[in-house]
Amino acid sequence: MNSTAYIIYTIFLFFGMFSFAGAVLLLAQFKNERPEYVTAWIVGSLLLGVATVLLAMKDFIPEFYSYRLGNGVNAAGSVYFLYSCLSLLGKKLHFKVIALQAILVTIIFTMILEVVGQLIDIRYRPAVVALNAFLFNFFTTIVIFKYNQLRKVPFSFVLGMTSTLISTIWFLRFNFVMFFGVGYAFDGGSLNLITFTLLLVLSIARFMLFIAMVTSIEWGKKEDLITENYLMKIELAQKKVNQTETQYLETLNALAKARDDETGNHIIRTQHYVRLLCERLRLSLHYLNQINDEYIDLLFQAAPLHDIGKIGIPDQILLKKGPLTDNEWTVMKTHTLIGEAVLSSTELHKTEQSSVISKAIKIAGGHHEKWDGTGYPRGLAGQNIPLEARIMSLADMYDALVNKRVYKKAWSHEDAVKEIISKSGNQFDPLIVEAFVAEQANFNAIAIEFREEST
Repeated sequence: MNSTAYIIYTIFLFFGMFSFAGAVLLLAQFKNERPEYVTAWIVGSLLLGVATVLLAMKDFIPEFYSYRLGNGVNAAGSVYFLYSCLSLLGKKLHFKVIALQAILVTIIFTMILEVVGQLIDIRYRPAVVALNAFLFNFFTTIVIFKYNQLRKVPFSFVLGMTSTLISTIWFLRFNFVMFFGVGYAFDGGSLNLITFTLLLVLSIARFMLFIAMVTSIEWGKKEDLITENYLMKIELAQKKVNQTETQYLETLNALAKARDDETGNHIIRTQHYVRLLCERLRLSLHYLNQINDEYIDLLFQAAPLHDIGKIGIPDQILLKKGPLTDNEWTVMKTHTLIGEAVLSSTELHKTEQSSVISKAIKIAGGHHEKWDGTGYPRGLAGQNIPLEARIMSLADMYDALVNKRVYKKAWSHEDAVKEIISKSGNQFDPLIVEAFVAEQANFNAIAIEFREEST
């Protein structure tokens, strides 16, 4: 055995031991839960280890077992490597079927080597081995690159490039044997030494890259599971917040109804009024930076709380049958600040999930402000008044006009429309008045549908 042949023999023996060690490493790393693609790679590594050890023992065992059976087992290992990569693409592996296929490949490939040696020329056996290795590595490379394209998993592209180089070297070896007279690996020679040294280095690199990719995949799955659990906890917490908020809103609404002379229909009407105004404003392309489906839904829920502050007004003022004195009116006007304080006292409005409360605070504290700054409690003007409060202000005004109160008779719809139009630019936002005018027929329909029985 010449020096290059001895080095090649050492390469085969070393790679056989490395393949066994790699299989053991994967078994240890995935001893509790082992994905199918890892199992297939482990079996492939074990078969590759057996194959290279058989090839390295050519001087100690019959040629049939060393060369032909050794290369047949190597082909069987390639079957498992290919299925391992296919599993990454989602293919369900049936290991009994794969084992049967691997056995058939071993038998068929061993027979092909026998036929080539007997009927053609024994010198072409290495070419058959190289062609087989090229084809398996080529198809495996295609699968790896497809997986990289779909998943973009770290190391998958480099693994594909490494597999490409391995298949290229096997293709070159096929040509060297066919056209340049290069013989068996253990015949030695510089070209054989370079070829199998490169294959050793690249095969080790391929295994290490597979380990890195698998680790990345499994860590990604764990992170996804952690994220999923975290999102589930967030969802449960949000449901609890929403449930708490709903109960809180229902309690406040009940308190407001118990302390006010307004009826439940007033709440229903004003809810529908604010929805109409929001939808018309959006249709007219006004305030699009604020008004969307979520905004409209939240405002619809918050509208009933616009007068929640009246729970803090004494009965003799709130329920008085007649005009209020100046002092009584001063007290009555504090219901805006009381409502704001009541709603702000809860921590709910500080969370993103409780935007209903946040909007209710703006409505309660600002729905008596006027566009020209003459309203109360703060004398805000124009855009400084929250949009929610400006919308609620007009809806509340219309409902107050067209419904009977203890201190006045119900106005006609037409008179209410004229009154609101006359206050455009001083009491009301002109754009909201425009929206009201466009929706006045629907306002009237709502007022009729949900009118008070005594009106």
